[in-house]
Amino acid sequence: MSIEAKSSRRPSVALRIVVDILLAIDLICVMATALVEEAPHEYLGILFALLVIVHVVLNRRWFAALLRGKWTAERVLQVIAVAGIIVCAIGQVVSAVVLSKHALWFLPALPGASWARSMHMLCSYWAFVFAFAHVGLQFRGMIARLGAHRSALMRNGAATWALRAVWLLVAFAGAWSFVQLGMADYLFARVQFASADHGAHFVVRFAQYASIAVLVAGICHYLVAALRSAKRSRSGR
Repeated sequence: MSIEAKSSRRPSVALRIVVDILLAIDLICVMATALVEEAPHEYLGILFALLVIVHVVLNRRWFAALLRGKWTAERVLQVIAVAGIIVCAIGQVVSAVVLSKHALWFLPALPGASWARSMHMLCSYWAFVFAFAHVGLQFRGMIARLGAHRSALMRNGAATWALRAVWLLVAFAGAWSFVQLGMADYLFARVQFASADHGAHFVVRFAQYASIAVLVAGICHYLVAALRSAKRSRSGR
């Protein structure tokens, strides 16, 4: 690749990294403000929908390449995660139009609050899981964007094991938060109405959802590593 091509590619890579980071932070904030801070939750939700659109546009070449190449198990998982994010984002937007009291105040009151509330809750939790599963499935590619910094990190065995230890600790916290917040009940629609804890501080909720995000992303990252390892083992026979 020529110097001119590299220099023209850098802004696009930097922009994608910034959008990805903003998406992750915003989605955690959306979950942390749900039910207890309606106005911030609605505005953050709108920002999430806009960032998803920007993310899709910036990665349009990935979508264009779907009809080419071999469909491996890893690729199937990536497509499921991306499709899940898009479907859930659409469901969130549709239901938000009915439920919004602040951000979309200028719209007339619409019927269907009951189904919209159920759809919004279901789509929100699944969007969260799909989004961070997507992060885990794409983690190697994200690290590859670091270039020379990635090479230095990979050569440092102590740093690699330290990062794994940190992930393990945060993942344990994420597993506890997953149970404590009753996320399985929301994901599988075992509850019809979400219970709001008005005494919970935003920072605490943010930390809980962030730890769950790390747990989901880590599981998917190591799943990809296992799939690649199995593939190398089969090809080496």
